[in-house]
Amino acid sequence: MKIYTKGGDGGETGLLGGARVSKDDARVAAYGTVDELNAVIGVALALDPEGATLGESGPALGAVQEDLFTIGARLASANPERLLRKGTIPALSADRIDALEAWIDTLDAELPELDAFVLPGGSPLAAQLHIARTVCRRAERGVTALLDAQPDLAEDVIPYINRLSDLLFTLARAANRRAGREDAMWLPQRRR
Repeated sequence: MKIYTKGGDGGETGLLGGARVSKDDARVAAYGTVDELNAVIGVALALDPEGATLGESGPALGAVQEDLFTIGARLASANPERLLRKGTIPALSADRIDALEAWIDTLDAELPELDAFVLPGGSPLAAQLHIARTVCRRAERGVTALLDAQPDLAEDVIPYINRLSDLLFTLARAANRRAGREDAMWLPQRRR
């Protein structure tokens, strides 16, 4: 089987379920950004192949990548409710949001309290996690643009992505701390 189909050469792509839409459709943009987020998380994992910095967060980020594929499949479906009922695509479990919150709380307990904005950067891993955080926020904006047509996304997908961006921020701070790097803070009023 060839990887290319030539089906998108005219500027359209197929959704799961067979419907065709323009490649600049808001739905395509949303699941494309979720896919991009998955890729930048993959880069973060590649920066810590032995788990020296991420520790147990490495395998947990692998589970996040699975969640992002679940979200992407839902966004790429012409009729996600029907495909969810049939079991063609998996549902995003509500307990995944709880898991992200517990993970954030655990990491936050090892970090100093914030009293200023954090400038992205530090170790290469932390910098990549900050990139992932910003892509995650863009994905959230893209999914939010679909709410009028698919209000059910507000039940689990948007809260998951919102919490994931918080997790990626916290992971970036933890990566810096574990690498012996302090977060750079934005302190404009304190320097005047």
